[in-house]
Amino acid sequence: TDAPSVGGKGANLGELIRGGFPVPGGFVVTKEAYLHAVEAAGVRAKLAARSLPPEGATETELLAVADELRAVVRDVAVPAEIRTQIAQAYTGLGGDPRVAVRSSAPAEDAADTSFAGIHDSFTDIEGVDALVDTVVRCWMSLWSARAITYRGVQDYTDEPSVAVVVQIMADSLAAGVMFTV
Repeated sequence: TDAPSVGGKGANLGELIRGGFPVPGGFVVTKEAYLHAVEAAGVRAKLAARSLPPEGATETELLAVADELRAVVRDVAVPAEIRTQIAQAYTGLGGDPRVAVRSSAPAEDAADTSFAGIHDSFTDIEGVDALVDTVVRCWMSLWSARAITYRGVQDYTDEPSVAVVVQIMADSLAAGVMFTV
């Protein structure tokens, strides 16, 4: 039930924790934090109005639009209260751990859309400043040409938003992904 706020990845991790599975510690920066940040910066309406590819745009034009919108988000100042909450949650994980910072779209893993792999994720991030910068990079990925195109193909008309999952890095020798029906 938390998927609209924490995204599909965040909600599924919560289900794994509730099921007793070993999940690395972490927290979620909600989509509401993203929406608050872009609203506080005065760019929320501008972004929402340009969430789909321009009608008849060439690839070059789409890339230019995406670059412009990503720059708008890059320049958003993370509000102090959000930065403080991120810092507190991060230090609550113990010291300055290395973390994975993973985009988690509210429409991810939905019945009619799957944003898996569309938005950016990052690994081996260490320190509060680097973490906050990386959260913004995840927010920026909402405005990549790939994400804008996918929303257009799916005729996704909801206001775009993204949550960000932050988890302690799991050192592993091998990893994989499995999909089931």
